[in-house]
Amino acid sequence: MKKHILIAGSILVGIGIMNVIPIKNNEGEILKDDVIVSDVIENKKERSYYTSTVAKIDQDYTIKNTNSKEKVNNDINEDEKEIIYEKKEESPKQIVYEENSNDVLENLENNEEINKEEDNENNENNETKITSDIKVNESDISLVSSDSDVIESDNISAEEKPNLSTINLKNGFIEENGFTYYYENDNKVTGIKNIDGIDNYFSPSGKHLGTSKIKVVDVSYYQKDINWEKFKNESDCYGVILRLGFYQTLDKKFIQNLNELKRLNIPYGIYLFSYSTTLSGAKKEANFTNNMISTYDINPTLGIYYDIESWNAKNSSSNEISKDMYNKIVEEYINTVNNYNGGKYKVKVYSGRWYAMNRLGEAAKNHVDWVAEYNSTCKYDGAYSMWQYTSKGSVPGIDGRVDISYIAL
Repeated sequence: MKKHILIAGSILVGIGIMNVIPIKNNEGEILKDDVIVSDVIENKKERSYYTSTVAKIDQDYTIKNTNSKEKVNNDINEDEKEIIYEKKEESPKQIVYEENSNDVLENLENNEEINKEEDNENNENNETKITSDIKVNESDISLVSSDSDVIESDNISAEEKPNLSTINLKNGFIEENGFTYYYENDNKVTGIKNIDGIDNYFSPSGKHLGTSKIKVVDVSYYQKDINWEKFKNESDCYGVILRLGFYQTLDKKFIQNLNELKRLNIPYGIYLFSYSTTLSGAKKEANFTNNMISTYDINPTLGIYYDIESWNAKNSSSNEISKDMYNKIVEEYINTVNNYNGGKYKVKVYSGRWYAMNRLGEAAKNHVDWVAEYNSTCKYDGAYSMWQYTSKGSVPGIDGRVDISYIAL
């Protein structure tokens, strides 16, 4: 191949120095006069020079070994640096892209280690070589124009893209503003999270509530308008049990409360106060419950409760219900609701401790799961998972007194 020598002359372009290099052959004839190569970078330690980042050439010429390191005498005339080009056998029009000179200098030590074995095999006294020419498409590089505009590439190599997996994300238990939260990849955990084999409870805002005696409130029309945003953000409660209504009547605040709980992703269950004295009455209450679940798309993850307690009406009273009849009423309601929902939700009985132990038959008592006893301890003699321990609770977002229960006993 016929070689040509370029004599570089420097001009100032934008914020860097660029070399405008006419191409000459060995006889001094100018073959091309518009080749531009950015200024070479001096390595002060080794007094060596390296060709810089971008060379723009026409279809007939390309850079020959522009990444190779060449020793230069300390007294070199910096206006007469020689760069060797060669004519190509085939000449598709292209842009030659070299590694950024700063990257070359910064990565020199690494490159020397990588190429050490190869250099020793070829010649132990040879200079360490930098990687060979890299040729890429024009769309893959950034060019600096003469008016200092920067044309950024749309294509970023995998090496240049940030690795999101290496960013420090919050994980595990973290104390913030006096509360404990549990994070998974920067997201606060809510609800129930099994950690090291133990169920941990977290409020709707992510506060760690512990592993036992987790608070829930039950509300109805009597609590009037509730600020559910405040309840979610400030209370130490896990969830809510909404009164669906009584007999076949919907609670006046049920729809409003339900929509807010859904919007704020607050866990909830429902309960229906029973006024049934007969099997047919229990069937009506069960069908009403199923219809409301379907109509309002209710998802009571905290359970469905049949509220059995003492009551008095104009023409009837709970006092007329026998233990045997309670067994039938409870079984009818629970079986009807379970069959309709396919066992998707827990369907159980709520009752006061004394009432459950003294007024319910054994079959009905076996379904009791939520017990009310306003005391420092619950002395119910059967199994249960919820204990309503006060009717005089105070919770952010709810004006006045409210029932509070413990779950995860």
